[in-house]
This record gives sequence, C-alpha cells and structure tokens, in this order.
Amino acid sequence: MTAGLRSALPPALVLLGLALLMEAAKAAGLLPITVPAPTQVLAVIPAQFADLVYHGAATLRSALLGYLCAGLVAGALASVALRFHGAERPIISFGLLVDCFPLIALAPIFVIWLGQGMLLHVTLSAIASFFPLLLGTVKGFRATDASTRQLFHVMAATPMQRLRLLSVPAALPYIFQAMKIAAPLALLGALIAEWIGAERGLGAMMIYALFSFNVPVVWLTILTVCGLSALAYGLIALVESRVITWEVRGDAGGTDG
Repeated sequence: MTAGLRSALPPALVLLGLALLMEAAKAAGLLPITVPAPTQVLAVIPAQFADLVYHGAATLRSALLGYLCAGLVAGALASVALRFHGAERPIISFGLLVDCFPLIALAPIFVIWLGQGMLLHVTLSAIASFFPLLLGTVKGFRATDASTRQLFHVMAATPMQRLRLLSVPAALPYIFQAMKIAAPLALLGALIAEWIGAERGLGAMMIYALFSFNVPVVWLTILTVCGLSALAYGLIALVESRVITWEVRGDAGGTDG
C-alpha cells in the first residue's frame, strides 16, 4: 500500500462509518426531514449527474480564475514587501482588512458595482482566497537564511536574481501551505456569488433545489462542493510533494557535482 493510500484510508473509513450511522438513524426516524439518508442522496445522482457537471464547470471556472487573480496580486504585493522593508506591515494590514469584511455582506455592494455576471464571481472568489496567499507568500519570502542573504549581497546579485534564486525556493513550503488553504476558500467565494444571483453554478443549483424543497439534491450539491474542495487541496498537496522532491534532488545533484 502506497503512502498516499495509507494517509487517505483513515478519513475514508471515518466517512464510511458516518454514512452508515446516518443511514441507521434515518431508518430509525431519528433525523429531521431536512436531513436525507445517504442512500437517498446516492439515488438522485444518475438523474442529476448532467446538471452537476454543467453547474460544477461554471463554479470551477469562476473559482480558478479568482484563485489565479488572487495569487498574482498576492505575489506582486509580496515582492514589493520584499523589496521595501517598510511596506510589509501596510501590505499585511491591507490584506487583513480585506479578509475581515464578510463576503456575504459585501456581495450586494459588488452586485451594484459589477452586476451579476462572471466578473462578480471571479472578484468574490479572489477576495475570499487573497489573504492566505498574501500572508504565506510574504512570510515565505522572509524565511531566507541570513548568511545566504549576505552571500547574495557580497556577490552583488540583482533584485531579480535574489527573488528567483533565493526568495522563491525558500518560500515554496509557505506558498504551498497558503495555496492549500486558499483553494477551498476560492470555491466558497464563487458559491457565495452564485447564491446572490446566477443562472449557472453549484450555488444556483443549490438555491433551485432549496426553493423546490428537493432535500436530496440540496445535500448532493453540498457534498459536491465539499468533494471539489478536498480534491483541490489534494491536487495542490500532490504538486507540492513533486516540487519539493524535485528541489531536494536538484540540491543533492548540485552538492554531488
């Protein structure tokens, strides 16, 4: 059994046990009408699968675009904080201020400014995922060893060389941790935007099912969002393991050479 399967087995067993417990509780009449049995949710998947793909693709597109925009802005601001030491505190304070405002309260304001189209969804997704990316990147850029920084200073390295050869490699563990935290938040931001008003997306599908009191479909969309969040986290963790392994092998090769 591989390490990945060994790490995934305990949570899978916990989820299976929880599903069996809910099934038994529903059969015994212990759950309210708003909580379906797992078999009821599974039963609607064949009829709803095409809708899940259709709406899920829209949510993923909005979340991915917002995630990328947040990453670009966070990287640019972190680079400024690295170049100008006095800028770090204002930049972190700005990111914290953005993070403090609840998206569900800001969403109506952004609807007035941006309308209810793709731009709104991408903007809320970017806002939701921005602060973890900013904080992780800034802290990562500051994680370089003092002696190594002095070496680059003695060698008269340019700011771009310091960023590419020193700061970015040292910051990778921090950046990947931030990326894993921010990915589910990007999906949450897209979902909130779709709740406010959208014709397509898992949030819209959830609202349609809620208004028609189709409880199994409501829970199906909830579980789909949870699954997509876990998948995004897992994919970034997989990329992280590959990149870190590649970095370690590169360092070992350079040392041997």
